[in-house]
Amino acid sequence: MSVTSWFKKSLAAHDMDAPILQVNGVSLHYETYPALEQISFDLEAGERIAVVGPNGAGKSTLFKIIAGVLSPSTGSIKIFGHRPTRHICISYVPQRSEVDWDFPVNVFDAVMMGRTGQIGFFKPPMKSDQSIVMESLEAVGMQDLAKRQVGELSGGQQQRMFIARTLAQQAELVLMDEPLTGLDVNSQEDILDILNMLHNNNVTVMVATHNLDLAASHFDRVMLLNNRLFGFGKPQDVFSDTQLSAAYGGRPPSQEDHHHG
Repeated sequence: MSVTSWFKKSLAAHDMDAPILQVNGVSLHYETYPALEQISFDLEAGERIAVVGPNGAGKSTLFKIIAGVLSPSTGSIKIFGHRPTRHICISYVPQRSEVDWDFPVNVFDAVMMGRTGQIGFFKPPMKSDQSIVMESLEAVGMQDLAKRQVGELSGGQQQRMFIARTLAQQAELVLMDEPLTGLDVNSQEDILDILNMLHNNNVTVMVATHNLDLAASHFDRVMLLNNRLFGFGKPQDVFSDTQLSAAYGGRPPSQEDHHHG
């Protein structure tokens, strides 16, 4: 199903000649240590980027800064030439462990939350919003679970619900923090298929993952991060023994880094 029509919206605050994302000299220092040190890169619309690195490398921190949830100590982020705040075109999907799955809300209403930026707070959704939510659920194969409580979903279903929310939001830049961790192989394949659908609709996707094999085989470019940038480019160029060893502190990534979170 084509979702192209969903991505037509006001581009008032967008400089269409600018890259969708420009990260320039971004650092974030906590009191005792630097979480990120002088990170700079640009993305073009429609790219699929895998962000890899050991635990504590700053992957989640980078995503939160891009989404406007955290402010960097130094440096700047620009989305289509403008600062990230007030951009409704960014969708940030946190790690599943950060979500309160006991919150009493069903799948339909959780996906409808993605429409808030389009509708405005305190305004009731219109019929067209409800249609977009149902189309978004259909696109990820979740239409039959619309009334289910979010706490009753499997891990793979939870991730598909998040992606449906992203579709309903009509996001153009999607940041997903460890979406494949803890999923079985079939669920991982489902999520990767849906990421391809986003790619085909020119949506830019950044995914944090520990799985180097998967990053190399399913993404256009890979970013090797451990508080600073150790490499960014084609997987075969970035995943050299030298760079991996440098990023992982002198030890090659373990099988755990390859295969799960």
